[in-house]
Amino acid sequence: MWAGLSLLVLTESGARNDPLWMRAGCLAVLAVAVLLRRSRPVIGLSLVIATEVVILAGSLGTTMGVPIALIPAISLLSYVSGRRETRLRPFVLMCSGELAALLILSLAVHRDVPVTEAVLTWLLILLLSLLVVVLPWLIGRYRAQQALLATAGWDRAERIEREHRMEIAQERLRERSRIAEDMHDSVGHELSLIALRAAALEVDAELPERHRRAATELREAAATATERLGEIIGVLRDGEASVVPAQETVAELVDRAAASGLAVKLVQEGNSELSPMVDRAVHRVVQESLTNASKHAPGAEVVVTVSQVGDQVEVRVLNDAAPGLASTERGGHGTAAERGRHGSADARAGEPGADGSGRGGSGGRGLAGLAERARLVGGSLRAGARSGGGFEVLARIPRAGGRVEAEVPVESGAADERATVRRNARRGLITAVTVPVAIGAVVGLVAFGYYMIVGYSSILRPADYDALRLGQPVDQVEARLPAMQMVGPPSDGVEQPKEWSCRFYRPDAPFSTTYAYRLCFQNGVLVAKSVIQTGSVQPELPATEGQPTADDEPTTEGTP
Repeated sequence: MWAGLSLLVLTESGARNDPLWMRAGCLAVLAVAVLLRRSRPVIGLSLVIATEVVILAGSLGTTMGVPIALIPAISLLSYVSGRRETRLRPFVLMCSGELAALLILSLAVHRDVPVTEAVLTWLLILLLSLLVVVLPWLIGRYRAQQALLATAGWDRAERIEREHRMEIAQERLRERSRIAEDMHDSVGHELSLIALRAAALEVDAELPERHRRAATELREAAATATERLGEIIGVLRDGEASVVPAQETVAELVDRAAASGLAVKLVQEGNSELSPMVDRAVHRVVQESLTNASKHAPGAEVVVTVSQVGDQVEVRVLNDAAPGLASTERGGHGTAAERGRHGSADARAGEPGADGSGRGGSGGRGLAGLAERARLVGGSLRAGARSGGGFEVLARIPRAGGRVEAEVPVESGAADERATVRRNARRGLITAVTVPVAIGAVVGLVAFGYYMIVGYSSILRPADYDALRLGQPVDQVEARLPAMQMVGPPSDGVEQPKEWSCRFYRPDAPFSTTYAYRLCFQNGVLVAKSVIQTGSVQPELPATEGQPTADDEPTTEGTP
């Protein structure tokens, strides 16, 4: 890159016979800019533009010509800057500062050039800057957005692979949850009944003391095993309910619990056939409620009511407070701490319990499992302490089952990111097309307006021109002159002595005439006045205009 850009500079400098220091300076600036194109692209671009600004400020309005060998380097580095640095603010500040420096340097270096001409030239350079600097930068920025979009596509593919691995891991967790649920349904319930039977033997006065001690050890071992089972389930279980139908009926379950010593009574209303999933859910609600009652309120009476009302089956499990303890202390299933562990849950949608932990009988997992089972068959479950003491579990489930409430899909983060990158890429393309056009239109309108203002402010009326006489002092002549001089005065084919200072004015509005007035001064005195052709069309002058007078005879050169 540096060699190619330097070759352009050396070729042009050799043709122009530029000094060696100027060539070396341009090559050094290009070297620094190429080195900074990745780490500090805006700084590298600003160095090259600053060098071109200095060259333009020194060459505009002279016969030296304008060096343009750095223009390709500016366009190329501007494109690279757009690819590397997509922030708009540093680029805008750099361009604004360079253009302002160009105008200031032009006015400071060439003080003999009219301000109007210098400003109009600066506006034309501003228009060219849109094509040379701004447009390449916008194209580079758009290409950067496209590259970002491609990168986002690969990131999305990697994210999809990670999500796929996560789905596999979640499926494994679901299987572990099913295993844990089966363990909780079977082993946990049986251990609770063993502990209940052992407690009954422990208080049996007819047994010998050593048998009662053995029953105490058996009850403690069963309680320890229940706790260990809870820990294992805590590792395996994820709250997913098993849907395997139970062979045992609710009546058989209640009879088995009563045979174990639990004071339980079953009330059944209606005996229509239930779907397998609903039957399993009803069995699980009763099983879990009896297990919690035997664990947290031993000795309390339990009433299980299974009724069928309309197209729903209602399961209600009520238990009183444990005997010998006040309901204000025991709540429903034992001490306040135990009641906190059992929890009060409105599990209609699987919400946590009233204690804030969402925990039910088995360390918070029992009620959560019941709520999930009820939800899976289209029902709801509510559990909580009763106002008069004790605890209540109420489940309402459609007899034929129901549809599970669909979960709200979560939008993919990769899709959001991809959509954002696409929007940015589209904005970059629109910006690359519209911004140069809009800026060019604004600058063009400003330049045209400025040209019209200067054109109407540089009109020297024919009567005032005829009233001027050679030899008049400059202050008397300026009393009749307009505020500004015309922009772009005709200079081709007009020769004048170097000691003359000439001014050009329009006889009428811009674009309305094909000639202009020229007034030349020397030593503060008007020494020549003439009419100059401004285009390729031969002007038609009024009969009295353009005719040399006695004062004009020595200086009629350039008069058509």
